[in-house]
Amino acid sequence: MSNLLLVLIFSTFLSTLEARILHRPRDFRCGRLIVFGDSLSDDGVEAEGESHGFLRNCNGKVWPEYVNSMLECDRYVNYAYSGAKSGMGNFYFDSFSGIQWQINQFLSNNKFLSDDPLVILQTGGTIDFFGGDNNATEVVENIQQTIQNITQTMSSGTLVILSLLDVSNSPGVQAAEDSEILQERLGHLISETNRQLHHIVLDSDLGTRRLNPFLRVRLIDINTVALAAMQSLNTTEPFTHHSPDLIPQAIYKYAYHDLWNPSTIVHYHIAKEIVRNLQQF
Repeated sequence: MSNLLLVLIFSTFLSTLEARILHRPRDFRCGRLIVFGDSLSDDGVEAEGESHGFLRNCNGKVWPEYVNSMLECDRYVNYAYSGAKSGMGNFYFDSFSGIQWQINQFLSNNKFLSDDPLVILQTGGTIDFFGGDNNATEVVENIQQTIQNITQTMSSGTLVILSLLDVSNSPGVQAAEDSEILQERLGHLISETNRQLHHIVLDSDLGTRRLNPFLRVRLIDINTVALAAMQSLNTTEPFTHHSPDLIPQAIYKYAYHDLWNPSTIVHYHIAKEIVRNLQQF
């Protein structure tokens, strides 16, 4: 089957999703959507709106684009870079494109956010752990500092914080040498980070939500959503068109676009959960 036919089939599927999206009630007013994140959130330089990333790690739209469409935001700004660590650096660069670097770049031109924006922080840290970090302390400190930097500039609006996506069961980890050891290490580090993130955001005395009553703050566990979306999909290998018995419907059966990053179907479900939470405010 030709690549062109696969693209046409998948475009039809995405168009169907878009049709459903456009008929959703616009319960949440989205003036400006601002996104920070890593490979999960990078929409590539060809995306609509103001995008700053490297490339799209997906076989279709990624979750920020779906959220933007679902909410019909007036303006869409995406600072996410593939490979971003939780601090200043990237997997490939020491002091460029990390989550904190993204925040600093944005805030250098936006000293105060007073236009009731929707800010979504896809917390970094997974790349740090792939890079060799063996405890979650530095990642958690970076996340906490990032959240503080954002909230100090927001006088109104909504801050959504996404949990760290657990990639310990991804095809790349399963196929790696000493995969069981790597799977256990990543699973533990990501789980510990998310546990402490819950405390940072929701602690009854010192949590982000408690300290910023003028903001609408929400913490969303995207692992629950991703796991549910992947239940009926192939999670052991990424999709490939290099198969002699490939049929058109096969493209819908894979949970992963590549060894690490989820498919657009999973991104769609993550976006739906974000919108559902926003409509509860």
